[in-house]
Amino acid sequence: MKKFVRILFAAVLAVVIAGCSDSRNKFTITGGELDSVRLSSPITAVVNVDISNHSYKVTVSDISGKLKSSGTPLLDLKAEDFTIPAKSDSRISIPIEASLEPGVGLITIMRTLGGGNFEGMTVDLTFTATGFLGIKKTQTLNDIPVKDIIGLL
Repeated sequence: MKKFVRILFAAVLAVVIAGCSDSRNKFTITGGELDSVRLSSPITAVVNVDISNHSYKVTVSDISGKLKSSGTPLLDLKAEDFTIPAKSDSRISIPIEASLEPGVGLITIMRTLGGGNFEGMTVDLTFTATGFLGIKKTQTLNDIPVKDIIGLL
């Protein structure tokens, strides 16, 4: 189950990083931790992400995604909107939710994640980043390798 939570955490970190993509040199993720997990239907978790922002405020909203294994969707992911305050070092709590895709059982998820081999596992994400003067940019990131973003933890 820890591996599953790490994947959820990695997906949220990917959203944070991508939401700040226009200001890569001004945002730094300095840490993060899992705050809580509730294994019900849907699975919910809260992750805390430490961000150093030397730029303007950014709001990340409409966050959704899919966790896939070899191209087959396993989980539907959603995260609540969050704001990265301007010119600050902040700890941001981000609630996330994961639901099983139709036809996928919890045993399938445990078997897939239980081995610790994330080869072939990817995340698709869509979100809107609102920055300076209310300028919005919707981004879609497809096939982000889970093994690459796990290294951020």
